[in-house]
Amino acid sequence: MSITSSPSDYSLSGAPDYSAGLGFYTDYIQVADLLQVPRFDTSSTYPTRAQVGNIIKRVEGMVDDKLKRSYRPIVTKKEIHNFEYTNRPGMTLYGGYVGFIQLRQMKIQKVISLQVWSGSGYKEIASAQSKIKLLENYRDMHSIILELPNSGVSFEMVAENNVGSLGNDEFCTTFGIKTTATDIVSLVNEEFPPTHRYTNAASNKSLTSSSLSISDFFFAQKEEGDGGSILISSLLSGDDGSDCVIKATIQQSSTTTNSSTSLTVADSSKLAVGMVVTGTGITGTVTIASISNSTTVILDNPASASGTNTLTFTTTDSIPTVCTLSAFTDKEDMQRTGDYWLLGEEGRIFFLQDYPFHTRNSVFVSYVAGNNRVPAAVHEAATKLAAAEIIRHDDQSILITETGANISTKEKYDILRKEAMDILSGKTDIVYFID
Repeated sequence: MSITSSPSDYSLSGAPDYSAGLGFYTDYIQVADLLQVPRFDTSSTYPTRAQVGNIIKRVEGMVDDKLKRSYRPIVTKKEIHNFEYTNRPGMTLYGGYVGFIQLRQMKIQKVISLQVWSGSGYKEIASAQSKIKLLENYRDMHSIILELPNSGVSFEMVAENNVGSLGNDEFCTTFGIKTTATDIVSLVNEEFPPTHRYTNAASNKSLTSSSLSISDFFFAQKEEGDGGSILISSLLSGDDGSDCVIKATIQQSSTTTNSSTSLTVADSSKLAVGMVVTGTGITGTVTIASISNSTTVILDNPASASGTNTLTFTTTDSIPTVCTLSAFTDKEDMQRTGDYWLLGEEGRIFFLQDYPFHTRNSVFVSYVAGNNRVPAAVHEAATKLAAAEIIRHDDQSILITETGANISTKEKYDILRKEAMDILSGKTDIVYFID
């Protein structure tokens, strides 16, 4: 039976923030109350509130591993599956399926990407997705912009060709197309970049705008078989992400003349008609109307001042010889009589209209799994495991009494850990397959 909520569920005392001691399954307040110690301070106690948060984060990973499921949102990237075709009466169109795959996680919140082998390549049949392909002059690109629907919040990922100046909110273009694509993927997903051994990155990529994080709205992966192409999927529900916008920008030294539509640029071969022009000497919405020669373009509105400045050229299409863009498109037909349908509770995807042409390693799927509720048992186990870890590292913890006598630190640790693991052992899911 699927339980949506219970009065005994754990309620967060604030938004999850491990640096503030607030996890998904428990928090510093619950741990301190269990240990009967003062609630950890932000700096003057040992462990600090942030250190307790790090312990809680590790413990929650242990809980997920033990339960083989998660009650917090976990992204699984490019899980590979075989596909077996089933062609039986009553199991085809209108209520049936031609085959299914069982995901390794249950409680699926969203299928981000579902790629099936079409015989010549992998075909995307899920989510709203865009694509950016890096071309030979990719180092001339200034930034990639992802914008939420209805001209909403924009996240600008700026390119940096100097490793020594690379920030956590930028992507590196120094080493090559495929390495650059990998760095862009890490930035969109706000993860520790595999390129760190080249770029000397010491922490996760991070990009926020208006207090929002890019990884909460978008997910990126390199296109299978093409290391220079990045697929960017919206994490918004259903086809809402098809209203997101992807843009790319390039910058060039340009000379404007007041009240003139003629603009002198460094290299017009990397510009295109329709690009939006912004910068000093440009007022209002101005676009490129035509290209006259290698150093001259014509604007649709005259410049507002004279001078030589670096202007930004923005496009939603492509930048010649730099990159090509494909707009966000709804690729998903997820319904009982559509391409595929999903039993999220069980983590099972049924294929009907669109499915792989081969059986072995023919499905790549990325998805978000997790439950919106934290049962009391999971909360109790996580709290006890966090408390046990604190006791193990701190001989100054208050003594826990048993039958009127003090017990050793090791015994306290053993008691709490055993009770927690016993709880988790009774919560492990069992999946039955009936064919």
